[in-house]
Amino acid sequence: MEIGERLKEAREAKNLSLEEIQQMTKIQTRYLQAIEKGNFSVMPGNFYVRAFIKEYATAVDLDPDVLMEEHKSELPATSDESAVQYTRVQRSRKESPSTSKSPAVFSFLPTLIVALLVIGILFTVWYLYQQSQGDDQGQSNQQTEDQDEVYVGDPDSSDTEENSDGEDGESSAEDDSQTEEESQKDDLANEEEQPEPELNVVDQGTQGNDQVTNIELVNPGEEIVVEVASESDHWLEITEGEDNELYSGMFGEADSPLKEDLSGADQFMIRFGNPEPIDITIAGVSLEIPEMSGNTVQRVFVEVVDEKEQQE
Repeated sequence: MEIGERLKEAREAKNLSLEEIQQMTKIQTRYLQAIEKGNFSVMPGNFYVRAFIKEYATAVDLDPDVLMEEHKSELPATSDESAVQYTRVQRSRKESPSTSKSPAVFSFLPTLIVALLVIGILFTVWYLYQQSQGDDQGQSNQQTEDQDEVYVGDPDSSDTEENSDGEDGESSAEDDSQTEEESQKDDLANEEEQPEPELNVVDQGTQGNDQVTNIELVNPGEEIVVEVASESDHWLEITEGEDNELYSGMFGEADSPLKEDLSGADQFMIRFGNPEPIDITIAGVSLEIPEMSGNTVQRVFVEVVDEKEQQE
């Protein structure tokens, strides 16, 4: 018995219609009918044949791995070699150092701009502080002249008022000095901020029906959150490293937004169907991939690069 007939028999045994299977798996009915008839040519790609059969088998309480193994001769071959492709790209980048030097030069510019801003702010604070000190000195001289005029009219109270005013003036100068120092510390703390994260496309290629894009996530900060949202149905995979699968299955509007915390990860992969619209942000930065015609699946490899740690 072929794999499509087994799935149909299991569905009918559970008294389920194709529409009910469609609601459970979010796979279009025409694809479910094609699976039952063994007509895999209508599928968008070999990758989707295996993925849809697994979803169908799970919905009718069949073990998808056992079923796929028993009927592997009926299924089309797949070229899903994510780990091999990633290793090949890494080796290619190491053999071409000129490719990685150019982004490093441009990525240094934000740090230089921040340093110049800090220097400008420090100069402004120093200038305002000098102006404040000059104003305080002028006020102190004016108070001394006013006190001299009072003492002329009231000699008996001159000693007491002079001591009192002198102590108040010194206390006021000390308070002003402490306030200026605290203001300088606050300004420096506010300016020493972490550079904004960036997504830089390193290179692109194809593998089978997949468009492969390699991206560097620069200055990610302490948290790396991947958020996915879409109004259309997609097959979505999110994998950390080479084999830690975080999400795999159909994804659509009912599942939006999906958030996966990848803080601490050195590399991860996102794979999704194309060309239906889908919104993906990584560490708060929108993922924008240059389109390549003729490809139905996007596979994005992300490598985390912390420039601050590299400089240290």
